[in-house]
Amino acid sequence: MTDEELSALERLIRDREFWRKYDLDYKTESLVFDRRTLQALYDLMHRNSVPYIDFPISSGKESVVFKAYMSGKPVAIKVFKMTTLKFHRIWEYIEGGDQRFAKERIDRSRYVYIWCRKEYTNLSEMQRAGGVRAPRPIDFERNVMMMSYLGTKQRPAPQIRNYEGARDLFGEVVEQLVAMYKKAKLVHADLSEYNILVHRRKPYFIDVAQAVRATHPSAEDFLRRDVHNVCTFFRKQGVDADPAEVLSQLGISS
Repeated sequence: MTDEELSALERLIRDREFWRKYDLDYKTESLVFDRRTLQALYDLMHRNSVPYIDFPISSGKESVVFKAYMSGKPVAIKVFKMTTLKFHRIWEYIEGGDQRFAKERIDRSRYVYIWCRKEYTNLSEMQRAGGVRAPRPIDFERNVMMMSYLGTKQRPAPQIRNYEGARDLFGEVVEQLVAMYKKAKLVHADLSEYNILVHRRKPYFIDVAQAVRATHPSAEDFLRRDVHNVCTFFRKQGVDADPAEVLSQLGISS
């Protein structure tokens, strides 16, 4: 059975995400809930009166997202893994181009916490700018972030690659790209069919920790890559998706 055929919970069980050790500070690549994360999760839940976590709705190499409830309404809680998020992978999205974190002491002991705060900050700026559909950030604590839940009571919102009417959403995805760049002054920098969800028939951008300011030295390169990924996906759906036309809407030369 492939990863795509496994549910998020089955993947967690297979990868031993809930594996316990006598010393919860012991680092292992398959452990989500070490002592630091458990404390951060407790603090976040206590501060926001979240009584319990329901079930995992997605699981990846670097984070796990759970459904929970706050005041009787569903929310999503994202846990960034302390042992699998690689320092060298995220450094290019912070170094030299993001003045929001210029005064931070970014070292190997704290970079996961900064990565979590960077996603929260990016989501907050997208919300303030308006016109960009994304989860609404609620709160964060160290490597744990809480945001609005996208989906129904029965299931989370699907990735656009698994949505039957995906080909009809090309224009709206481009509109979101333009709004994110021109209104929020951000570039997603890792956009693909894997981090666009479809909620109430509308595309939503997720996983924006790596998103950079439009003033970042590599912003245009990241933006071209995002456009290439989006157009490649939609061309496979039978859409005449021209990267040059999308870049022209963004005011970027092809």
